[in-house]
Amino acid sequence: MRSTVISLALATFIGVVIGLLLQSPENSPPPSTISTLTVPQSLLAANVSSQDQISQLNELTQQLQQEIIARQALQKQVSVMSSTLAALSADERNTASPDKQGTPLNPLPTVSEGTTGNAWFNKQALIDAGMGSIEAEQLKNQYEELELEKLYLRDTAVREGWARGNRYRTKLQELDQKSDGIKQELSEEVYDAYLFAAGQSNRVAVQSVLSGSSANKAGFEPGDQIIRYNGQRIYNWRDLREATTQGDVSETIPIEIERDGQRTQYYVQRGPLGIRMTSVSIAP
Repeated sequence: MRSTVISLALATFIGVVIGLLLQSPENSPPPSTISTLTVPQSLLAANVSSQDQISQLNELTQQLQQEIIARQALQKQVSVMSSTLAALSADERNTASPDKQGTPLNPLPTVSEGTTGNAWFNKQALIDAGMGSIEAEQLKNQYEELELEKLYLRDTAVREGWARGNRYRTKLQELDQKSDGIKQELSEEVYDAYLFAAGQSNRVAVQSVLSGSSANKAGFEPGDQIIRYNGQRIYNWRDLREATTQGDVSETIPIEIERDGQRTQYYVQRGPLGIRMTSVSIAP
């Protein structure tokens, strides 16, 4: 309503001025009259009020722009957090157990027998395996230092956005090489206990056997634990998959298994065994 009144007042004022200019010289008011023509006070007050409204509108516009910038920043943070959760979820999926002799289809859960307690590393398992208390403590410290390095590596990679790239995999492999160094320093029996103490797999268990396969012909049964393949100690499914792809497929090799606490040796042709398997952690 106010803006309408202002517009009408301005239009009236302009009309008066134009009318005066269009009058004939004899009917025109004296120059002094025109020069002394003034804008009504009510119109000036309305004009000032209009300027105040424009100032308020400018302030509201600036506040709206600030809100838009803040919303865009929040959306960016949400996007970063979503990427972080996706990376963490992908990392969890990559730890799933394999299926069908190392093929990562229909992942099987890791089976654990015995207990490692609530500690991150069960030092007592090493002592039970015949290791001295001081040596067991040293191995515990080495393992936990490596685990901390892996945690900080993943945290940094996720925060900086390179958790899915080659940089992360390369650095993780460097830490895995440190773990392999520990393996080289220990005997097979002690390393077996070390893996169990760390809650990692130290056996490969047979879940089912394919009819007509070399494992079926040799006499493998569900529940068998594969200990050695052609003399090589097997701790997880990766060890077994690599072993079966080595050597000449025409040769026959021995496989040591454990069934109901008793170890037995079978002979099979090198190559695919034809078993469904999973990695397990079992007290030595």
